[in-house]
Amino acid sequence: MHCRSRRPPAVVIRLAAFSRACRGSGGGSICTAVIVAGLLLAFGGGQLRDQTSPAEAQSAPTGGVAAACVVAPRPNSLWSLAQCCARDLKSNPGCRYYNQADEFIILKDNSRKKPAAYLIIPTAKLTGIEDRQIFAPPFADFWAYGWQQAQTYVKKPAAETALAINSIVGRTQNQLHIHIACVRPDVAQALARNEAKIGADPATALQLKLGPDNHIYRVIRVPGLTAADSPYNLVAAMPGARADMADQSVAVIGSTTPGSYYVLETYAHGTNPGSAEELLDQSCGR
Repeated sequence: MHCRSRRPPAVVIRLAAFSRACRGSGGGSICTAVIVAGLLLAFGGGQLRDQTSPAEAQSAPTGGVAAACVVAPRPNSLWSLAQCCARDLKSNPGCRYYNQADEFIILKDNSRKKPAAYLIIPTAKLTGIEDRQIFAPPFADFWAYGWQQAQTYVKKPAAETALAINSIVGRTQNQLHIHIACVRPDVAQALARNEAKIGADPATALQLKLGPDNHIYRVIRVPGLTAADSPYNLVAAMPGARADMADQSVAVIGSTTPGSYYVLETYAHGTNPGSAEELLDQSCGR
């Protein structure tokens, strides 16, 4: 096997030729100064630069090309997408945002029926509303994070914005996800009509028939979405809910009062699949 020595950069070859010619003509110190200046320009202040040829540059990794995301089939599609988006937002067209500190990503819903809908998904493994991790940070505060992200992606007034999580019966994925979109106008109107009757105590929540199928929802109004006011904690405090969290479905809808939110709960039973997502307008009137 023959070892071939690396050819000196072209600029060095040219400077060497200049040096021989210049000194041969008696240039002396002027030649030396010119050569030193040339070397400094070529090597960036004394540190040799890797002078890659155009052909080498085209084949070298640029760092801007992400590995394609391999999306698992249901019910694990969202779990694989959460991992892909956390690794590189360029890995899938649906990836929008990754928050490493609070362990979530924002994903554009790819359903053609949901052109204005997004999802907030944890990057840790949580199966759904039945997972006990929902009561611990940072997951307990995902409603607040989702609401903040709705201002960026849905871009609607609070009273037109809604979030929802479905029950274990009403979902198709086994990775927790909260839907982010608009509220159905009829639902917003019903809440506004009953605003004076809606209190803050989960034990005495007002019951309303809402949505396209008039399912019964228990409704309360709260001043925040974190800590004790996390909708997970509030729903768990409703009679009969904590022992049956898998069947619970929750929605959060803004009100016309700044900093005030409606928390709504229904559950899977009979013909009700426990899908609070039904309260959302995921086209936002488009």
